[in-house]
Amino acid sequence: MKIKTTQAEEPVEQKESEREEIVEHKIDLTQIKEDEDVLSQVLVREPFDLGSGGESESIHDGEFSVMALSDWYVTSYNSEFEQGSKATIEGPNGLHQTILLFDKEAPADEIERAKTELLSNYRYTEATQVPIEQLASYKEKYPVTDGSFMENFKDRFAIELDEDTTFFTMKNDRKGRLYDYVEATLFDKKLILFSDVPVSQPKKLSATYYTLSSIIPESDYEISLGAYDKKHGRPITRTMVMGGFQWEFVEFQLYEHELGFTSYIREGATLEKIERTGFTEWRFSDESTKENRYYSFGKLDPNISLEDAKLTLIDGYGFDREFIDGTGQISFHHYEPSINITRSFELVQKQGEWYYIFSEDDHSEGFIGPGLFNLASKFQQEIIFD
Repeated sequence: MKIKTTQAEEPVEQKESEREEIVEHKIDLTQIKEDEDVLSQVLVREPFDLGSGGESESIHDGEFSVMALSDWYVTSYNSEFEQGSKATIEGPNGLHQTILLFDKEAPADEIERAKTELLSNYRYTEATQVPIEQLASYKEKYPVTDGSFMENFKDRFAIELDEDTTFFTMKNDRKGRLYDYVEATLFDKKLILFSDVPVSQPKKLSATYYTLSSIIPESDYEISLGAYDKKHGRPITRTMVMGGFQWEFVEFQLYEHELGFTSYIREGATLEKIERTGFTEWRFSDESTKENRYYSFGKLDPNISLEDAKLTLIDGYGFDREFIDGTGQISFHHYEPSINITRSFELVQKQGEWYYIFSEDDHSEGFIGPGLFNLASKFQQEIIFD
């Protein structure tokens, strides 16, 4: 009998042969260099699928939080390190992230031990170092998420992208996994982030980019102080990350006011003095503000009583009394639905006299941040009279 020979099994044998040639490597970051072929495959990823959204989960002993999807589980280990913390994120289909945060005082050997332990159980088949300059422009060129929810940071990641930042991406073709390792400065902390994502979930491969955009402080957070001014004994500059509708890194500079006090204004800002009926306004102007979007500090005339202050301010600005919101005398709002502008007032007493802070925010182009009222509040909170 003549037996017919076919080549049907040859492709299978070829695949098995190829599979046998795949070599797994232990992770030694010092041996991973930029590989243009691998980089071209892994840098640009599909926008992250936010699904039905999520909620904020506290990490690093309540100092920060991360926005976790509704089907993610976040576990915090605040006592994992003497000067740091660990948090893990578990998602569907084996998605796993580890977030390590270390305070500035953390010893280098503690950080190295944590890094070694983190990487010891992983192997890769291909890898590349990711150039920081390409990360710096990533959010300008490509969407990180599917756009169904506002991102915490508009044009940048939460981390600093500088000479101290390293980013490695590794593939394990045997296991079908994509790994990202990030080491960077997050606000004033040392961050190490490791992501392990299945390549079978293309809409989740941007998990690293998403997490680097979603870690935020629990409240306005001071990052650093500049040199001290000898005359006033206060830092000349301060750097903060401030929230509102979105978070933003804000540089402040010491300001000496004509009323005999010092405070902090946004770097590059100017103050315009406006005399109004019953009070004086100092309006903050800088590149972040525009018409119908600004914030102010003001002083009521001494003859204006607290009971009359609300209507004095509303009338002094020429606003319609019909749209006053809030029955209190200290804090109230003015909102005109037809023009989509929110105005907020708050009265504050200092040295026996009444002052106010005010913001006018035009939402016709969407909600952007930091909140202008936060900036005005920062100014009045930092007032120290000579």
